[in-house]
Amino acid sequence: MAAPREAFRWYARHRVPGQPGYAVVGMSTTAFPDGTVIELPPPAQRPPGWQFEVHVAAPGRLPHRVVVADAPGTRAPALWYVVLPVAGTASGVDLVAFSTGDRPDGDVLDAAEFGALGIGWDNQVGALRWDAATGLGDQIYVAPQARRRGVGTKIGVAAVVLAAARGWAPVRVDGRRTDLGEAWLTAMWPRSWDDLPACTSPAPPMTPATEAVGVPERNLLPDPGSGRAVARVAAATTGCAPLHAPDPRPATGRPAP
Repeated sequence: MAAPREAFRWYARHRVPGQPGYAVVGMSTTAFPDGTVIELPPPAQRPPGWQFEVHVAAPGRLPHRVVVADAPGTRAPALWYVVLPVAGTASGVDLVAFSTGDRPDGDVLDAAEFGALGIGWDNQVGALRWDAATGLGDQIYVAPQARRRGVGTKIGVAAVVLAAARGWAPVRVDGRRTDLGEAWLTAMWPRSWDDLPACTSPAPPMTPATEAVGVPERNLLPDPGSGRAVARVAAATTGCAPLHAPDPRPATGRPAP
């Protein structure tokens, strides 16, 4: 199994005027030793090397905002998120991403807050599911029209930050891969992973035919040379591992189990 290693080197913690709790900015520079937390006056800053900014009302509480820096060479759309328990599980979590103008980039909502907006689940652009108790990622999916824009990376980083803020197990993966997942592995925003598992369970393409209509082929297939063989070689030196990618839009509108 794999878990992120040195994904963020040090952290700047700021009080937020007029709000409970604090904001933490994760930095990936050598200004301080790994794991250092420094206290800085408000407002929170995003200097070169920032990776994320998370706002937490109290330790262990669900963050109400997680802003993720763009991966190098990409400009991901604004995303806001809904965090939901997975029905029928003891500790399953869904992180569903939207890119509408109803909430600012990085806002994190629970089910009740989302319901008050009156937005349908079919507006989601991606979703990630994992087990909060074990950290095992089970599924990730990005809508075809939103691919190649850094959406999957942004959702993945948000999940890692949310899990850490809640005190859940670190997000990790096993050996399940789709071809698109393998391609994502080779191109992912560089991060370090310990003991990345080999692809032991190749998965078939998971994009529903109805969602592929009118979508450019490059959003549906890996680039030439980015298949399983290349990804397995690159796995030890690239960033995050891909997860199983199901259709996130069944009749219920919830991410698929």
